Amino acid sequence: MMLKKLNFFLIVLPLLFIVNLSFAEISYVEIESKGKAENYEIALKKALKEAITKVNGVTLKTESVLETIDKSLITEDSAESTLGRDLQEKISEKSAGSIKSFEILKEYEDANGLQVVEIRATVAKYVLSKTANRKRMAIVPFRINLNEIFIFGKTGFDDADNLRKYLNQEFTNYFVQTRKFTILDREFDKEIGAELTNLENSEKIEDQVKIGQKLFADYIIVGRLDFLVLKEIEKKFLTSEKILKKKIGSLNFSYRIIDVPTGQIKYSSKVNLEVDIKKQNQPIPYLFNLTAQNAGLEIMYAIYPILVEKIEDDLLYLGQGGNQIKIDDIFTIYERTDSKIKDTYTGETLGNVEKVVGKATIIDSNAKFSVAQIIEQKYDLSEDFKPRKYMVKPLKKVKKKKSSTKKEKKKKAIDEEW
Repeated sequence: MMLKKLNFFLIVLPLLFIVNLSFAEISYVEIESKGKAENYEIALKKALKEAITKVNGVTLKTESVLETIDKSLITEDSAESTLGRDLQEKISEKSAGSIKSFEILKEYEDANGLQVVEIRATVAKYVLSKTANRKRMAIVPFRINLNEIFIFGKTGFDDADNLRKYLNQEFTNYFVQTRKFTILDREFDKEIGAELTNLENSEKIEDQVKIGQKLFADYIIVGRLDFLVLKEIEKKFLTSEKILKKKIGSLNFSYRIIDVPTGQIKYSSKVNLEVDIKKQNQPIPYLFNLTAQNAGLEIMYAIYPILVEKIEDDLLYLGQGGNQIKIDDIFTIYERTDSKIKDTYTGETLGNVEKVVGKATIIDSNAKFSVAQIIEQKYDLSEDFKPRKYMVKPLKKVKKKKSSTKKEKKKKAIDEEW
């Protein structure tokens, strides 16, 4: 082969992994491989493929790289236009493995008239870190019912896309800080992006599972903002001309979690809010943050019950921390049993019997775990303790009725007068 062709193929293919590199360790392996075919171009493709599979094996990720190479390397006549920036961007978008560089060692024709290309390639070996073993979650762009949005008397919203992005981002932020999931980047390729657009108008589980499978997700969150109302109400007193104004934000958001491998709905619920927004400079982000906090907490308990990882000196060390665990929160302690509960009609296992064995209050919390002080226990929980034996669930606080202060009495009198 001509030297011109040899120099032409001495290129670098920068390939980005589908999985975020922060979850991986990469080392480079130098390896020799060979390709044989009826023409030079196909022989080179086979040599590149062999180099990748020798290092990383044949996986979904390497298959993606091989397919990209097939579509990217073309004939010598149009080589200059193909092996430039467009190729690099295309491979970066599609690939799941990496050839850092390669050089051609030999090129010849064998006894059967086939072209043979031998190369030495530097291939990235990709090793998953422990954090990459987390469940993979995709948050599908939420649906917005624009006909039920009322902002201080105005119907609708000028920028529905931004509204959707705000809400999705709050959910992303919540689940990232739980440290339990790998949240998939929503900057999907054009093909998946088009399907996501179609999904906005589909309620079919089959369609939603299909998206989850394309994203290699374990769970997907789908949801709909049913209504959003920001309004100002006035209270006019009967005995004076005084008018008291108050700003209220109301919201209804329905959502469900789909288990992609089984195609079943893991959990579904709604968030209903009505809060005072008078002191909020940005009431919509504030409402969306509350929505993500409420829904996120329920989703976490459905997928990852809070387990007691260790007991020491009447302290429970819980396997969850982050924003969802607050100091002074009270939790009920349950013992998990092997006794299963089954649906009589379907035979489906609904869960296991859980026995209430005590209560605990949170005294410390950080990003990775939290600590709770046992305040009630039916027996010594530390005896025969083992991981996964106990779990906790939040107990709603019952506020003690305090004696009315002068300020509260005045407020009550105003309300009664109104």
